[in-house]
Amino acid sequence: MSRYINDSLFNKIHRDMPIVYVDIVLKSADNGFLLVKRKEEPAKDKWWFVGGRVLKNESLETAAKRKVLEETCLITESIEKIVEGYELLFREDPFGHGAGTHAISTCFSAEVSDLSSLILDKYHSDFKLFNYVNNQWNTYLKHCLRLAGFKSNDSKM
Repeated sequence: MSRYINDSLFNKIHRDMPIVYVDIVLKSADNGFLLVKRKEEPAKDKWWFVGGRVLKNESLETAAKRKVLEETCLITESIEKIVEGYELLFREDPFGHGAGTHAISTCFSAEVSDLSSLILDKYHSDFKLFNYVNNQWNTYLKHCLRLAGFKSNDSKM
């Protein structure tokens, strides 16, 4: 039996309830971090973490490792929880139901050493390595990245 639910049912759940998510700050061997560009709402065409919803009976850490593998084909070498229960409210939603997206997210920091095997899934259009936090990014991204040890681009001097 599949642990995934069909899109029609998920659309209804997404419209009416908060969804539990994991996000992962992927740290590279050269002291940078990897972000992916999303193809769907919320945060469409924006740089974001690898991550997604947690499945029934799946631990947060297992979900984080699964999402890294599903979205990038990368294996995490170490993983650490850095933010728990962060509430995100977006006006946009991936289904067009108009009720927005209400996410409760846990953010992890994980190390990956070999980015040469990175292959993006169908939900992302690009990836990029960054060394500094852009002050124009979403507050949640900035919060997680700072807790993962990265500084803002205005603190390079």
